Amino acid sequence: MKKRFRIIAIAFCISFITVISLSFYSLKQFSSLVDFADKVDHTNKVITELYKIQDAIKEFDIKERGYLLTKDKAYIDTLERCYRSIYYSIVHLGRLSTDNETQKHTLVMLKSALVFRMENLKNSIANADTAKGNVLSTYFYQGIDRKSESLNYINAMLARENALLKERSKSRVYFQYVASSTLKYLILIFCIITIVLFILIISELRKRMQSEQELQTRLIDLENSHGELQQIAFAASHDLQEPLRKIKIFGDRLLWMQKDQPDKEMLDGILRINAAANQVQELVTEVVSLTSLVNDNQPKQLVDLNPVVHHLVAELDDRVKAKNAIVIVERLPEIKGYESQLSILFKNLLDNALKFSRDKIPPLISVRADVVTGSQIPTAGKQFAEKKYHCITVSDNGIGFENKYIDKIFLVFQRLQDKSSVYQGKGVGLAICKRVMVNHTGFITANGHPGMGATFKLYFPAD
Repeated sequence: MKKRFRIIAIAFCISFITVISLSFYSLKQFSSLVDFADKVDHTNKVITELYKIQDAIKEFDIKERGYLLTKDKAYIDTLERCYRSIYYSIVHLGRLSTDNETQKHTLVMLKSALVFRMENLKNSIANADTAKGNVLSTYFYQGIDRKSESLNYINAMLARENALLKERSKSRVYFQYVASSTLKYLILIFCIITIVLFILIISELRKRMQSEQELQTRLIDLENSHGELQQIAFAASHDLQEPLRKIKIFGDRLLWMQKDQPDKEMLDGILRINAAANQVQELVTEVVSLTSLVNDNQPKQLVDLNPVVHHLVAELDDRVKAKNAIVIVERLPEIKGYESQLSILFKNLLDNALKFSRDKIPPLISVRADVVTGSQIPTAGKQFAEKKYHCITVSDNGIGFENKYIDKIFLVFQRLQDKSSVYQGKGVGLAICKRVMVNHTGFITANGHPGMGATFKLYFPAD
């Protein structure tokens, strides 16, 4: 699952980087396209103004000849309008040519030629008004030369602008093609990435649905198994205990019947029968307790461990006094859990500490609390490393055990002592402790030293 998720995440990151890179590249190409489009428009504006000036100069020459031939004052007004048109176009052209030094220089020369052309026009008109006949003055011919000079400047500027227009139009066409192609590739890659990711997601969803179906099947099996376990527990608590009670009753009856005619061998057999019945009944009771802990749907409550543990110590007071035991209980925290299960947990641990004590050595039992992180718990995974836990330590100075049996002691019906040992355990108590810790989403660890004692650590979530 993690591997598939990692593959999807890597594919998404690569796709995202690819799309972003292409988007920036496409944006850059569009920016270049817009830039060259603006430059083409700018060049067209310059060419338009140059043609306007060229047409105005030609019209200026025609109106001058008309006036010289007819002496009609209407031509003077037309000449003034032409001059103003030329002036405004040159001013506008100067603004458009600020980024081109060559054109700016040529424009200055054009303005100078036009100024001289205007002076020639004024002198030519003044000479025509005073001269007799239609004789053309030298000012007229000088004006023609200035006109030709002006047109040459305009043609030179037009040639440069047309060359520039051709170059910029070519660049604009190129960037149009590049931008269009980039956009097509971007859309294509985006579609491919979308399809691939869609297929991966669908595949992952199918696998997840299949896993959920398998999980549902396992849950149903687990519920069935739990139901069977409850039936076994019910049978153990009712059907199995009833014959045991009858055995004990008949054993007691036999003892009563033999009180007047004691037979040592028979009495010993009856006592063995009663002891075995009691042992089996206790074992059945422990099994019922264990099965009852498998499922608890009750909500957890805040439980103060101090009264729980002190109450258990008080219950064990007779055994504590009989063994001259010392029980030290430090301040314990409040945790979220099930009070009845916590009582069973600490009762089993305290009972074991008293049961497995060394001969002629008073038991010393200590219960203390600390706060640790998940990284300090040997059996916790990495996902719990930053989580805080209440660590309840229950230690004793009893017979202890070898650490190679740590995994074994929490299993049901697993004893470290043989049947001939004076230390008789049922092999269920620590399995119950393990079950209680699982119900509290906690951990339990053990550490033993033969002849020195054992230490059990209980880790409860501190959140």
